[in-house]
Amino acid sequence: MSDLRFVWRASHWDRLRFAVWLCARFAAVVAVLTSAPLEGQNASASTVILSGCVIGTLGNHAVYVALWDANGFLTRPVQQLRIVPGSAPKFQFRIPSGRWALSAFEDMNGNGVPDMGAFGPKEPSGFWHAFHGWRKPRFNDVAVWVDRDTSGADIRLSR
Repeated sequence: MSDLRFVWRASHWDRLRFAVWLCARFAAVVAVLTSAPLEGQNASASTVILSGCVIGTLGNHAVYVALWDANGFLTRPVQQLRIVPGSAPKFQFRIPSGRWALSAFEDMNGNGVPDMGAFGPKEPSGFWHAFHGWRKPRFNDVAVWVDRDTSGADIRLSR
């Protein structure tokens, strides 16, 4: 309490400096407590399991499932797995909490890459968070915040 009496006995400029310092400290604490990771940053150290299945496969072709972050979206997957023909189309990724996108495609011609046509993919493909548009999807269109174990990350393939 004696410190506060000292502040009020100080000059006008000292009181103003103290008020600015106090506001800055308060704002810094509020910013730290309410800050969320920026897009594309998976800042949390907690690891979660993201799993699901691919729906709509024919079963006689390999299926590729890719995990994306904002930095390498549609150019460089963070993780990718191949589901062999005839096996259950289930997948599982161990990831840090954050914003993630999942995609899958059925490799009809066996070349290991999704073939694109003038109006989109030629092979059955899809995202966990479905995208319906006449343009190439952006990360924000298909990304989902994952902060706990998720077992229902099913991807429906469309032709």
